[in-house]
Amino acid sequence: MLTHFARVRAIDVADELVTELRSRRFSVEKLYWAARFVTENATQREAAKLGIVLLGTCGDERDCELLQLLGSLEEFALFAVVALMNTQPEPQRAVFELAQRHDGWGRIHAVERLAGCTDPDIKAWLLRSGFRNNVMNEYLAYIAATTGGLYEALLEDDVDDALIDGAADILEALANDGPAENMNHYDDAVPVMHRFAELLDRSEPTLGRLDTALTLERRLSGGDLDWPDGEPARLRARYASLTTQQRWRDLVTYELTSHTDPADPQAHDERRSHRFEVALSCAGRLGMDALPDALAHLRFDRYNAYIWQWAMRQADQVTIQQIVDLAEHLLPLEELTTGPSEALGLSSEYQADRALEAIVWNLSEHPGVGRTLLPVALGNRVVRCRSTALTVLAAWPPDTRPLQTHSWVTAAAERETNLALQRDMLEFLKT
Repeated sequence: MLTHFARVRAIDVADELVTELRSRRFSVEKLYWAARFVTENATQREAAKLGIVLLGTCGDERDCELLQLLGSLEEFALFAVVALMNTQPEPQRAVFELAQRHDGWGRIHAVERLAGCTDPDIKAWLLRSGFRNNVMNEYLAYIAATTGGLYEALLEDDVDDALIDGAADILEALANDGPAENMNHYDDAVPVMHRFAELLDRSEPTLGRLDTALTLERRLSGGDLDWPDGEPARLRARYASLTTQQRWRDLVTYELTSHTDPADPQAHDERRSHRFEVALSCAGRLGMDALPDALAHLRFDRYNAYIWQWAMRQADQVTIQQIVDLAEHLLPLEELTTGPSEALGLSSEYQADRALEAIVWNLSEHPGVGRTLLPVALGNRVVRCRSTALTVLAAWPPDTRPLQTHSWVTAAAERETNLALQRDMLEFLKT
């Protein structure tokens, strides 16, 4: 039986299997022990998943620990969540316990089954951290806001920092119009945003709160919100006034200028790097000149593609050459010309390649600049980087291209292993 189960994909047959079982008469006790045997003894993943499916049709509270143990594996999480919902006397509590073990798709599957829950512990968790996941907060923000009772929670006299920060991330996710429900679906959006502005006005300034306020201000300028007349404009003015307070600028300045000593171990900390990136983003939206801070930071975080891209987007005709010169000095150009491959450049070993790509991509707005970097990018091991270099050269007016352009692309086309990109290179040479 286990060998037969292992030959099929559980996700493809689970619903049909359950429907078939419910249409037949059989000994529930015998099915239970068969399901338990398969779930506990399967050595192949698909068989174990089908065991969980079977257990979800006939199990009970005896199986909670086993389902939560197997459900702790991301791949099994969805099957375990459904089985827990179907078999446990307090199903949402059981799913809640499993949800806390995950931070990816397992959490998303679990929290989706908590929609409409009235348990105060679960509601409090949803508002403060339960919606957060490493896929997209947008998947769970609406569930957290509605099931968690965000508006009512924010109206309490004593609103803790964790709730304010949770509300900030929930509102930002709703404003981002992701793959699930967004701000237009949230009935309490207007009063929640007014109340959140009140709380921000008297709370400790943090980068996360500022980032959310700026995101909401931008979203309110979109003009597509189905709200009562005048509300988007009133809220936009309220958040615009809030973000002009000097305390926010002081916070951004501090985050941009602290820990910039290359000898300081904190300067290389991943969390510190993320804070710097958020501060840069906020600085740009506040109209602050943070380019010198970005370039200073790059001297000890030289492979940070986000900061390179941010700097390139801030560059004008005067500062662009300064940024390119810094890139030529900091990036290991010889190591980045290692010949073509089919690599996508997604893992950590490609940090320098991603930095190069970010810089070269933004050269399209600066014809003739970065001539040293383009042949390096054309000879990079990452497909997308090579393609980016070709796209930039094609976007430049012919009279701004380096004299060596034809020979660069010819040599690159001769080496190219990606047939589609090679064809594009050959088409470029005809122009």
